[in-house]
Amino acid sequence: MSHQLTFADSEFSSKRRQTRKEIFLSR
Repeated sequence: MSHQLTFADSEFSSKRRQTRKEIFLSR
């Protein structure tokens, strides 16, 4: 479970970062 949580956290962080980058690019 701990490993899965880490993977989810990493994916969430990456997705959030990508979203922010996309917004910046769109802007």
